[in-house]
Amino acid sequence: MIMSKQKKKAENEEIPMRYWLVELTLTSGRVRTFYVKARFQYEAYNTADYYASLVSNEKLFDLLTDEFRLLT
Repeated sequence: MIMSKQKKKAENEEIPMRYWLVELTLTSGRVRTFYVKARFQYEAYNTADYYASLVSNEKLFDLLTDEFRLLT
């Protein structure tokens, strides 16, 4: 049992973190583009959905995503 936990942990450590590009288009026509950090596309979608739910309050969204910048 201990071996299987160690093996799973080792497998998880081998998967690198990635940055996924997220583009949100607001009803006002403004487009918000930023990156989210996740290992899998599913996790990136969940994070993007969370930020999309904050868009209804633009001031709060601006405050939370102020540190997000495009990597060039």
